[in-house]
Amino acid sequence: MGVAGWRFAQKRNMIGRAAIVAALEEWAVICATVVAAGSLIMLVIVVYTDWPQ
Repeated sequence: MGVAGWRFAQKRNMIGRAAIVAALEEWAVICATVVAAGSLIMLVIVVYTDWPQ
């Protein structure tokens, strides 16, 4: 691989790393949203099943 090819490979690698880091930074928001939605669904199910009593 020539110098130009090596530079291109390095550049693509950095773009890939930046994309991975950006995705991992979003995981905290995604996980918190999923946990909150799951908790809300469980709460609604418990209230709905106990409502007639």
